[in-house]
Amino acid sequence: MDELQAIEVSICADTSSENGVTRVTGVTVNEINDVRCNTEVEHGVTGVTPLIEPAAEAQAEPADGGVACPDACEREPGDAAPVDEAAAEAQAEPADGGVACPDACEREPGDAAPVDEAAAEAEGAFDAVPAKFIHPYPGLEARPCWRVFDNWIECDGRRLQPGVWYFGIKPGKPGKEPPTPTDTWVCSPLHVDAITHDAAGNNYGRLLRFRTSRGRWRTWAMPMAMLRGSGEELRGELLSMGVEIDPIYRHELAHYLQNRWPKRFMLCVQQIGWAGVTFVLPDAAFGLGADGVVFQSESVANPFTTGGTLEGWRVEVARLAVGNPVMALAISTAFAGPLLAKVCADSGGLHLVGGSSTGKTTALEAARSVWGPRGFVRTWRATANGLEAAAALSNDCLLALDEISEVDPRDAGEIVYLLGNGAGKQRADRTGRARQVAHWRVMILSTGERTLAATMAEAGLRVKAGQQVRLLDIPVQRTHGAFDALHGHPDGRALADAVKAATNRHYGHAGRAFLERLTRDCTDFGAALAEIRASDAFRVDGTDGQLQRAASRLALVALAGEVATSYDLTGWPPGEAINAAAWAFAAWRQQRGHRGQTEPQQILRLLADFIERHGDARFSYIDAKEAVLVRDRAGWYRIDGDARTYLMTASALREATRGYDLHAVLLALQEHGVIDPPGPDGRYSRPVRVGGAVHRLYAVRGDRLLDAAAEA
Repeated sequence: MDELQAIEVSICADTSSENGVTRVTGVTVNEINDVRCNTEVEHGVTGVTPLIEPAAEAQAEPADGGVACPDACEREPGDAAPVDEAAAEAQAEPADGGVACPDACEREPGDAAPVDEAAAEAEGAFDAVPAKFIHPYPGLEARPCWRVFDNWIECDGRRLQPGVWYFGIKPGKPGKEPPTPTDTWVCSPLHVDAITHDAAGNNYGRLLRFRTSRGRWRTWAMPMAMLRGSGEELRGELLSMGVEIDPIYRHELAHYLQNRWPKRFMLCVQQIGWAGVTFVLPDAAFGLGADGVVFQSESVANPFTTGGTLEGWRVEVARLAVGNPVMALAISTAFAGPLLAKVCADSGGLHLVGGSSTGKTTALEAARSVWGPRGFVRTWRATANGLEAAAALSNDCLLALDEISEVDPRDAGEIVYLLGNGAGKQRADRTGRARQVAHWRVMILSTGERTLAATMAEAGLRVKAGQQVRLLDIPVQRTHGAFDALHGHPDGRALADAVKAATNRHYGHAGRAFLERLTRDCTDFGAALAEIRASDAFRVDGTDGQLQRAASRLALVALAGEVATSYDLTGWPPGEAINAAAWAFAAWRQQRGHRGQTEPQQILRLLADFIERHGDARFSYIDAKEAVLVRDRAGWYRIDGDARTYLMTASALREATRGYDLHAVLLALQEHGVIDPPGPDGRYSRPVRVGGAVHRLYAVRGDRLLDAAAEA
């Protein structure tokens, strides 16, 4: 027999339990590639669970020597055998060689466990080897082999602790010493339940099921790539999850995992979010096909945990948002992430701006409680690469960021573009090949005491319209800080404290309940969004693309809140989320101004600021009778009536509007009548003679520039 070939035990055996030890007197086995003695303790009785269960439809015709189990014994493969207390007491001492089974599966002592050959063959349980009785402690003829015991096992005086065992053979010396058996305990109970791979047939892994040090069963989809090298990272993750590993024989764990070939296959995904019609979280999947999809990652970190109850969250958190548009807006934003894919929307979000202790962070805490505990909120104090990883882990969900003042102002604009564009940087591996680029769709909810523009200005940078429309600044100042309705509390601070305390007790349930309903909801969400978008609150006249995008994002937030309300998750009256989003859109438009921070308006303001700062220092009168020394000259000026016309060099115009393409600058200036249209040669600059030399200069009308910049 090959060194790593083994024997799989499919058992319904005589057992008895004393002081937590299971004694086994008979086992039915079929030879394949693994050995497991799975035992379950229920109602004080220890039984041994068959790995291969009889198929319900074939139970009427049991295998030779078997007895068909009634319907009461039907269960899924891998489920523990049902135990009835009264029946168990009557069967506590089966005859030697017999089989102790619960009352629902009664059969005579000596009968073999019922086996459905068709079902067993489909599960890969049979070779051509007939069933026979062997001892669970393997003899030399059955070695080498692996076996997994879920409880203490005592066989012929040998007491084996729960876990993964390798039963090997130490070769003897011909004619002197016979081969001797070796028994090696590798780790605590750990089963390989399925083989995993992604939709492209890559990223293979194994679905592990193991018992922690506290006796709880957990599962983890382990990437096979973690077995590379010495496997230290793999053992570290298992140890952190509660698996106990023998420090001497730790390397045997990799041998065990690489030689398990279960017949069950599952689809794995490397990031949370939509996988077809199924939504996957690190520890759960929702929707059609959820049983066949699993999240696979090298890390076991899971921010999507739960605490308290859904009803507690609805009463103590969501109910307090009624009449408080800031808080209702934040909670609705939390529900919007899974809808992004449903309506083909891009990543983006909202930035709640307000003074210290106004309640903006309380609104953020209420939003994160939809999905997880306090650790779900991330901070802006991170690099662009760090937030890229955070966005990938929040795919199709909420990315909550607190306090924009903590970000490096030089990185703020880049981060907003990165998060809004939904794709990470292209990187190369150590061989020079391109690594896979991370992608995501996220709804961002951020807070801060200052706007994105003010944050970037600290580093001397100008915010661009594309950045502002990806992260909409929403002022949160209301009657009592960020609140209007106090719901019986004396002031805004008391209400904020109550909300924060409640979010620490109840969290995570609302998001999962939302996914349970959403994955089975056949509503045309695109049409529903269009209906809200067409309402008066979100209607935009004209062709301003930034207004259109902002209206669409806030309409999506309104839709998410109304959908959650229709699922009976928030307890809000219909229209509460729409009213909150409509208020936010109006507040954003008011802060933005009549024409907003579009690229042409920004160009006009930049050029006007440049001339105000340097009008007399870097420009001189073109018709001056005496030469004037000007350092770092930007051009000249002439007097046309009562106004100056600035004749700027190309380098000065580029300096004044740094960050914008020169052609776009010229088009914006022409559109507002600040410069003349291009001449017959197609150029905006004109040849001008100054002091005997000819320069090509741009004639900028100062009065028109100042008027256009003031209107912007």
